[in-house]
Amino acid sequence: MTDLARVASSVALSGKVEPADVVALRQAIFADGVVSRTEAEALFAIERTRAAPNDAWSALFVEAVTDYALRQESPPDYLSDATADWIASQIKLRKEPSMDADMALVAELIEKAREVPVAFSAFALRLAKDAVVYGDGADERGRMHKSGCVDAADVALLQRILWGAGCEGQLAISREEAEALVAIADATTGASNVPAFEDLFARAIGNYLIGATGRAVPTRQEALAAQTRGDYKMSLNGILRAFHTFVLPSVADLKEGMNLRSLTQEVSAAAETETRDREDARAAARAVAEIMTPDKAGWLLDHVGKNGVMTGPEKALVRFIENNAAALPPELQAVVAKVA
Repeated sequence: MTDLARVASSVALSGKVEPADVVALRQAIFADGVVSRTEAEALFAIERTRAAPNDAWSALFVEAVTDYALRQESPPDYLSDATADWIASQIKLRKEPSMDADMALVAELIEKAREVPVAFSAFALRLAKDAVVYGDGADERGRMHKSGCVDAADVALLQRILWGAGCEGQLAISREEAEALVAIADATTGASNVPAFEDLFARAIGNYLIGATGRAVPTRQEALAAQTRGDYKMSLNGILRAFHTFVLPSVADLKEGMNLRSLTQEVSAAAETETRDREDARAAARAVAEIMTPDKAGWLLDHVGKNGVMTGPEKALVRFIENNAAALPPELQAVVAKVA
């Protein structure tokens, strides 16, 4: 019986992952430097039967599944649609996702990946909603959580999911993510949410409505195409040529070096032009994004003050829009007037 099978059988009976089990699992999984789908699936099976907290196990689970999801497919550091769907299906097999393993995993993937499918981010936020609304009592780490309200730890988790690996405000929030966040706010209306949730709600959904132009990250398909063309490799001939030029220079090489200064200046000027063009494009994109389109204005009206009363997060969002939008349609101006 393999270590994976032995630990899975033991945890299924006791609900505990012992320290020795973690050591054995780590040695078995990383012995060949590759985490396989079979091994990742076995880890999910163990996690579903675990009942007792174990920080070392949680760390191993997140590390190993993240390694499988982001390192074993090409190009690295991208979460593919197929793998994202598989991870979501594994988590859904459990009635309630664990905060220190399942939720920690999805947050880690979103932080570490260069790009994740939009649907996966929305899935993560729906998991967070379930944890906020239904997670009563102590979680696997012993943290007490009162159901139906957003506490400081919940806000920290939401920030990891929403902002991912970038700085706050640099990642574009999708409609799916915005709607998942609205669902959390609706489910906790009237609860004793921490004040930081209102600010997070306003900035995140404001990012979707008027502020987001996104990071300049190539898509997985673009990165894969570049890798296929060999853009990320230096051929053996290229290495030999570099060695010959810089270690064994010829007279022609030395003559070429005399023009290095002017060549460097040309490259620098080209780089400055490219940077300036890129900044101009970003400024133009921001100017467009700051305009509240009729489509997004309609979305906002459908999600604010549905019962004739605006909640704290909704008021914070309206103020954010008032302060940051380049122009407001007349129907939104009436909404803003009610909050002012």
